[in-house]
Amino acid sequence: MEVKVTKHKKSQGSIWSADRKIIARAFELRAAQELQSLLREEIAILPANLSDQIKPFQLGVRAILGDLMKAGTTPDELKHALQRYTGATGYQMALGLDDSHRYRLDGSVDDPVSENNREHARKIALGRFKKMRRKNANPQLDGRLSSPVSKPEPVKPARTVLTINRRSGT
Repeated sequence: MEVKVTKHKKSQGSIWSADRKIIARAFELRAAQELQSLLREEIAILPANLSDQIKPFQLGVRAILGDLMKAGTTPDELKHALQRYTGATGYQMALGLDDSHRYRLDGSVDDPVSENNREHARKIALGRFKKMRRKNANPQLDGRLSSPVSKPEPVKPARTVLTINRRSGT
């Protein structure tokens, strides 16, 4: 009896294929819930479950959401919540997909994502993937360093410095 072993690829196409749907993970879901909690009205395109698709916002959404803020919400709170959601890797992946579109808050399709925005989002996402692969390949790497942590150099004894007070002469 002969056993045939084959290698399977995770994906047959490009990670940027227009056929892909980017699904919310725990981080994107928490960020979406935080953003939603600051608003008076429910936003149809924010993911409510882990299986929901991430859809890029229409341009100028910050001003629109500013009009929907709950009383007591500051513009800075809204800004930071929006940055946390739109800065998430999943959101950047959704922006970077081939032929991706932006969506109005009601869920209707708006304009296509510009080529500049798409390329910028891809650069961000790929940079994060590269960093994760590097970190997973060498667990001794500090997340902020690009080289392995080396042994500390031996500490040299400090030299004693004599200072003289010019007024008293001591």
